[in-house]
Amino acid sequence: MIVYQPFIGRPFLYGVRDCYALVRDIYEASFGLKLTNYARPTNWRADTVDLINSLYAHDGFQMVVDWTAKDLRPGDILCMAVGERAANHMAVYVGDNKVAHHLWGRLASEDPYRDFFRSTTCFVLRHPDVPDLRPVLPVTDIRSLLRERYDAIRPAD
Repeated sequence: MIVYQPFIGRPFLYGVRDCYALVRDIYEASFGLKLTNYARPTNWRADTVDLINSLYAHDGFQMVVDWTAKDLRPGDILCMAVGERAANHMAVYVGDNKVAHHLWGRLASEDPYRDFFRSTTCFVLRHPDVPDLRPVLPVTDIRSLLRERYDAIRPAD
């Protein structure tokens, strides 16, 4: 289970309570993983210093190749380019097509993963120590369902 609700609504403070701090807090609360608290340079522009892309492997994250929205797992990190060409924002996929994130100057929030977020996602990161938390759906054989239904309404011989 992803623990993120306690962090929703907190105010933004760059380098202290920002999108990466939210990722760190969720990872520690949900998985017991302590991610490095990297210094964020003042007036940071991802177009000049690609911090996210250059540092993700240091904490054991791996880039998910050829991902689609339907393949996302709770705990995946969505790296987005908001107003820039390179990734400068991070969100945690929490399941049910929702993300937890903290945009500059706003309160941390949970939002549906659609439109703006999908169009700005550059790449997805996954940590090998995070279990696959997607729900396991039962396998249903349509023939068995039909047989059960029609056997129940078939008149007795």
